[in-house]
Amino acid sequence: MRAALCSAKPVTVAGAPQLTRNARPPVSACPPRAPRLAVSSSRSPAAAMSAQSPAEQPWELWYWPGMKGRGEYVRLVFEEAGVPYKDMGQSAGLAGIVEWVWKGGNTGFPVRAPPAVRRGDFTLSGTPVLMAYLGRQFGLMPTDPEEAAHVEQLLAVVTDGVGEGRLAFHPKDFYASHKTQVEESAPYIEQYGKQRLPKYMSYWEEVLTNNPHQSGFLVGKDISVADLAVYQYMAAAQQHYRRWYDDVEAPAAKAHQARIAARPRLAAYLASPRCPPWDSDSMM
Repeated sequence: MRAALCSAKPVTVAGAPQLTRNARPPVSACPPRAPRLAVSSSRSPAAAMSAQSPAEQPWELWYWPGMKGRGEYVRLVFEEAGVPYKDMGQSAGLAGIVEWVWKGGNTGFPVRAPPAVRRGDFTLSGTPVLMAYLGRQFGLMPTDPEEAAHVEQLLAVVTDGVGEGRLAFHPKDFYASHKTQVEESAPYIEQYGKQRLPKYMSYWEEVLTNNPHQSGFLVGKDISVADLAVYQYMAAAQQHYRRWYDDVEAPAAKAHQARIAARPRLAAYLASPRCPPWDSDSMM
């Protein structure tokens, strides 16, 4: 039947170019057998993802919904790099994050706690580790090994500073809400604001002013994940320790904070609904 259809005389259309006797018909005169699409369209989402190459699979960020927290440091890397990602806390919710992290949902390398990222079968957690890894993937880490080591040093210092700053809000019970220990936390918050915050801000000041490239960034000539981490630390300090933040003389560090926030992709993110609100009672 197919051969008969293909050998049938074509309909002559007025004004259309006509084939000569020995000319081959155009490909469209005998269309190929239609591809079978039903098989691929019936795959499950998981099977479809596994069929994609690693470069085609989407990044997922697993972190608590509705808050900045440590997940914000990782969001900033994706946003500055312009790399799409799924913020799984917004779709999976609190129960979904708990299920994936601690109740068997994650079938990749074990995750100790959020934030974590997943891409295909690859999983990784730990805020400074995530920032360094993604920075290398997205061109936000120096190629010079010594400069890259300095970036990782700064990520570690930020981690220490955030941990101390959060602990001041939770001196009685690190895992309980600040609202259950407001009175107990008051002297610790003041102590961090007076004694520890100036030391961290002065350190950022020193690093910026001693960068031999005088690029306006913390390490080397270009922006790195260290700039994003220190920006977020400074923004959190301004939010939760404003009284002491305002008193610290750190013009280079404060100018750096403003410059990073004004970068086009970050400015757009910070003004968008994707950007979660600040926690009201922590260094998050």
